[in-house]
Amino acid sequence: MTRRAILKSASVVIILAALAAILTMCSALVQRERAESERRAQAEVRQIATQLQIGVMGALEPLARLGTWWLSQGKPLVSEDWRSDAQLFLGNAAGLRQAFWVGTDGVERWSAVPGSAPKTKPVHPDAAIRGLIEDVRGRDSLVVSGLFTAPGITHALYVCVPVHSNQRLAGYTIGLYDATELVSLLVRSGIPRDTAISIGTGELGVYSTVSFSSLRRDQALGSIELPGRTWTVALQEPVHYFREFKGLIITAGTALTGLIYAAGMLLYLTHQRSWELQRANWRLTGEVTRRTSIEAKVRELNRELKNKVEDFQTLLAVTPIGIAIASDPECRTIRVNPALSRMLGVAESCNVSKSGPEAASLPFRLCRDGRELRPEELPTRLAATTAREVIGSELQIVRADGSTIDALFFAAPVFGENGQVRGVIDVAVDISARRALENRLQRAQRTQSLGVMAAGIAHDFNGHLTSIIGNAASALNFLPESSDGRRLVAASLESGHRAADLIRQVLAYTGNAYSKLLPLNFAEVLEEQSLAILGLAGSKAEVRVHIDAHLPVIKADPAQIQQVINSLVQNAAEAIGSAGVIDISASVSELPENTGATDEDLPPGRYVHVEVKDTGLGMAADVATKAFDPFFTTKFLGRGLGLSAVLGIMRAHNGAVRLETIAGSGTSVHLFFPVDVVEHNRASSAQASATQSSNYPPAKPEAFCLLAPQRGLIAIAQN
Repeated sequence: MTRRAILKSASVVIILAALAAILTMCSALVQRERAESERRAQAEVRQIATQLQIGVMGALEPLARLGTWWLSQGKPLVSEDWRSDAQLFLGNAAGLRQAFWVGTDGVERWSAVPGSAPKTKPVHPDAAIRGLIEDVRGRDSLVVSGLFTAPGITHALYVCVPVHSNQRLAGYTIGLYDATELVSLLVRSGIPRDTAISIGTGELGVYSTVSFSSLRRDQALGSIELPGRTWTVALQEPVHYFREFKGLIITAGTALTGLIYAAGMLLYLTHQRSWELQRANWRLTGEVTRRTSIEAKVRELNRELKNKVEDFQTLLAVTPIGIAIASDPECRTIRVNPALSRMLGVAESCNVSKSGPEAASLPFRLCRDGRELRPEELPTRLAATTAREVIGSELQIVRADGSTIDALFFAAPVFGENGQVRGVIDVAVDISARRALENRLQRAQRTQSLGVMAAGIAHDFNGHLTSIIGNAASALNFLPESSDGRRLVAASLESGHRAADLIRQVLAYTGNAYSKLLPLNFAEVLEEQSLAILGLAGSKAEVRVHIDAHLPVIKADPAQIQQVINSLVQNAAEAIGSAGVIDISASVSELPENTGATDEDLPPGRYVHVEVKDTGLGMAADVATKAFDPFFTTKFLGRGLGLSAVLGIMRAHNGAVRLETIAGSGTSVHLFFPVDVVEHNRASSAQASATQSSNYPPAKPEAFCLLAPQRGLIAIAQN
């Protein structure tokens, strides 16, 4: 084919394509304009519905004013008042056919129609009005009823308005309206001549126009929201497509033809650029593939980082070592893990920095040798300011309840990318148990060394003292009764006996005193000592004793047991001072292995547990650590072997003693005597035999109270 034929064919194709494009474009434009017309119609129907709603509510306003007027004028029923005043409300209410007044008791007091005086005969309203009143009571506002047929009214409705006086419900004004007349007065103006409007509720129509055009119509819907009811508004406008869209179609066709011609001219250039675009697409595809791979690697790294962070958080949560992390070089924000929060006695979310905004309210102190450290002396601040590690700084954590925890702190700075300190990690190790074990070991070693020394001195001194007492006793026999020498020798002999008693106490502390261990019941020993206990306690102390009825048998020296009880009661009485209570109790305890209940390593088993407790002033911590040292005393000279002798006697009986005391809260001394299983089983068998042969019931646990001597009695109470 020649070039001319090719151009001709191309022109025909272009023209046909242009025509097709014009038709398509016009169709799209018509659809768009039609949608826009429908949108405008919908907006217009919403506006009309809003205006009608406002108009209807305004038309109902005279009904409410009628009830308010009637109440404010003293409830007049005179015809002159109704012709002059009430008719202003009745005559101005569009569509109002009749008005009623119903009191709060549900009785209709009067009814009136426009232009006439009211009827004042009390009657009970019909069911429709009663139901409407119930609806008003629930809403406490104006309510419109549904449509119904009334005499002379095709579409009637009731309107009920609550009327208040002095902020209290006084009654209800009820109006019977002709809905068609009410609406027709509102829609007679403002609606185009060729526009049809219909208003109704459900399947019932309230008002409609009949001036429909012969053209096809598009319908828009709206609603009138009345109290308790909703009316539907339908608006229909004629559409003249060509008249409205003629200029648009011609303009669009001309523009589209020019665009198609220009598109043909650009076709060649488009083909030229397509190859370049294809190559650019290939390059972009490669770049997208590379970036996708990089993003996948980044996501994998983020997952690994998240897992490591979660692992680290889990480690912080479960580790028994306290860890604190300062997130700034000034250490103003420090967070702790659960272990350290328990050590400090704070919540995990608390900022524990002594330099932070909450420092004044922190319930703990960090001390060294009894002195609270300043914030700049703490390990975290030292590590941050010096940029060096702080190793093994031993501090005491004093919590709000007064308890103390010994801890070792290890702090290390954390550096940022610029080499500057950006935070600190501090580790706290609770060494309270180790420190207590060291103290126990030191006390045991000190007691053992003192015992060895005291035993040697007592042995040598006992030999000399035996000679002195023997010679003095012999010399006393050779001196006459009335001589001064006999009196002096007798005084020396008495001092020698007192020195012998002191030697026996020293031997008791060392555990080397002579003791004869016999099977005995602690309850019997305590009952025998009751009078002695009263004497030691003094007149101002109240002694309370509670002993389990079936204590097991122990092997002990009765005299030494009496010495232990007397010594503890005497110490308790001195600690009480002017007045107080001494509690003595005895029970059976099962000590498991490694119980830590005493300073001695007792084997597991059953023990008779004796406790002597007073309500005195207690001891300070430094005094309590020395309480069992021989000759240590806080009183006058010549005292101090009481508790040390108790410790020696308990060791000689294979038992243990524990001291519990808090300054200002009293002292408790716990004694643990091992149960003699053989003797206990033998005694239990004998008691069982005696019980079977006796007609008396088994003994019950006993509790008795020893009072001061001047009270003149010993109270014995059955538990």
